[in-house]
Amino acid sequence: MRQDILIVDGYNVIFAWPELKKISKSSLEHARRRIKDILQNYGKHKGYQIVLVFDGKYAHPGQDKAYKGEDFTEIYTADGETADSCIERIVFEMRNQYDNVYVCTSDYAEQSQVLGFGALRVSSRELKGQVERAKIDEQRYYKGLHKGDTMSLQRNELGHQISGSIANEWETLRRGKK
Repeated sequence: MRQDILIVDGYNVIFAWPELKKISKSSLEHARRRIKDILQNYGKHKGYQIVLVFDGKYAHPGQDKAYKGEDFTEIYTADGETADSCIERIVFEMRNQYDNVYVCTSDYAEQSQVLGFGALRVSSRELKGQVERAKIDEQRYYKGLHKGDTMSLQRNELGHQISGSIANEWETLRRGKK
């Protein structure tokens, strides 16, 4: 089954979203973790493969690093490679493997380049709106499950469904008095 892939310029999003920009002022590492959490949740909800790309010179100088999960990949570029060039390479390599290749960046030159490779662009602001809408949809879904007859969270206790004498015997066994 083919799916969609979303490739995100991590620092571009961090510095475009007010919540993350504020976090980054005290800890860039915390801002990176927060965007990772947000995108993992969003990707699960939408069924997207997510690739989060950071310029490695700000996090892991001198070497490239990649952390790959089932549907989420986090990449830190090596010295000499920018997030933009890494994203361009990924788009070029992945363009025929997915139904849609989305790239989130607010960098106009980067948007133009990936559009030329056949990707679809999403600005940081648009992604923020999509993430917020997905969160609302997710909340509605789970609230709907709790209201409906099909699935309600209850304790599954047997005590009130069996006769008193059997319940007493089980309670005695449970307490280890027999």
